[in-house]
Amino acid sequence: MNRKGKAIAFFLITFLFLISSGCVLKPDSESVKEEKLPERKIETSEEALFYGYQSLSKEEQQIYRQIAEGLEKQESEIRITPIEEDRLTSVFNMVMIDHPEYFWTEGEFQYTTIEDLTEDTKMAIQLMPVYSIEKKQINELKLQIEHQAEEWISQIDGSLDIYEKIKSVYELLIREVEYDETSSYNQTIQSVFLEKRTVCMGYAKATQYLLNKMGIFCTLVTGTILEEPNSSHAWNLVQIGDSYYYVDTTWGSPGYNGKDEREAWISYSYLCCSDRVLNATHRANEDLQLPPCSDESYNYYRKKGCFYEEYDRDYIRDILKKDIENKNEKTELCFQEQEEYRRAVEDIIEGNLIQEAIQEITTLSPGEQISWQISYGGKDNLLVILWN
Repeated sequence: MNRKGKAIAFFLITFLFLISSGCVLKPDSESVKEEKLPERKIETSEEALFYGYQSLSKEEQQIYRQIAEGLEKQESEIRITPIEEDRLTSVFNMVMIDHPEYFWTEGEFQYTTIEDLTEDTKMAIQLMPVYSIEKKQINELKLQIEHQAEEWISQIDGSLDIYEKIKSVYELLIREVEYDETSSYNQTIQSVFLEKRTVCMGYAKATQYLLNKMGIFCTLVTGTILEEPNSSHAWNLVQIGDSYYYVDTTWGSPGYNGKDEREAWISYSYLCCSDRVLNATHRANEDLQLPPCSDESYNYYRKKGCFYEEYDRDYIRDILKKDIENKNEKTELCFQEQEEYRRAVEDIIEGNLIQEAIQEITTLSPGEQISWQISYGGKDNLLVILWN
């Protein structure tokens, strides 16, 4: 998971004395004032994708551009405009939130404050990022990552609408990448595109990287899991039209949910979900102001027609019967309210609703047996029956 950068201040105060006269030498203050620190140019089209950048003040945006310029060039020392330590950490975090392509750093840094004690006091900060990859290796790895990303994007129909493209990226990453807590470089996209093994941070950054490449807004969100208050987790915020939605690719992965990667089903509960669904299990950090996500029109189960506001025993029995007759792979039942979900669980898990549905089927061959597995118990109010 994301490890926050440590800001360690070393205050270096340089006194320049002219020994022979006992006078203090003054630097050319005008040339210092006019010096323009290098900045990364951010195009208007890019700015729309950089949610962290948009959240900053004008002063902080300038420092963001200075940091981004240095990180992009993998500079060991990046000189930036002076700023308070807590704001520096915040700005650095916004750069990392917006740029999953900077896989050579995980967000740690040190800095030195340099001060000229003169009549025209001028301070500067020398930022020293911690890089996890040697500079000579970065360009080759970058090419490999970009090649794999383009190959995956080419598999997605460009004529699809935004929701279907988001869904395609979600499914592609779950299908191609295994959840593995022992994977190397699992806090960056390198683990996804080159190792095909990652954890939540890798999934979230890769989702953002691919969607941004496709021109779709997607930003990184970090926080915790409510049942594990000391945990760290990462997911995404996406935009469709004027509305925002959450995407947690990790929680869609069968591997994360303890199921066999190749045989188990993908969960879509956290694909374009609302606050109502996400806030039951996730809590975002407060470093990024997030917009309301109240719209549920892109809820996967609602779009598929298996989302229910109420539990109707007879209606659900008919659904089970039809899925068995049609030899469907699975039956998915998602309920809006916890109480309605609880009633369904009682009838299906503890009761005999499935057996009743089977008994009503007249097309079964003599001796034909129906077996099934059931997955349930999450805060997403989802019950899935896998028919064997």
